[in-house]
Amino acid sequence: FMEWLLIVLLSASVGVVAGWCLPIGRALLAGALLPWLGMLFFLLFNEYVLPYEGGGASMWPLAQLFAGTAAAMSGLLGAVLGGLRSR
Repeated sequence: FMEWLLIVLLSASVGVVAGWCLPIGRALLAGALLPWLGMLFFLLFNEYVLPYEGGGASMWPLAQLFAGTAAAMSGLLGAVLGGLRSR
């Protein structure tokens, strides 16, 4: 539960900052894209750079599908809310 809360809150805060600082079109793009790319960076770093910790098959594509989508959606919502507040 805490991991999902962290993903959603960090992504939404990136979206809010994008909504405050950028024009609305770019803010929506940045609000959705930056959290998704951040999630991808974290998963690939964890998979390919950090030492192997055992386990089974690599599940990072599924993690990116679900957690990356959740991050993008919450970042997009944050950008919308941040853009509304700043206008």
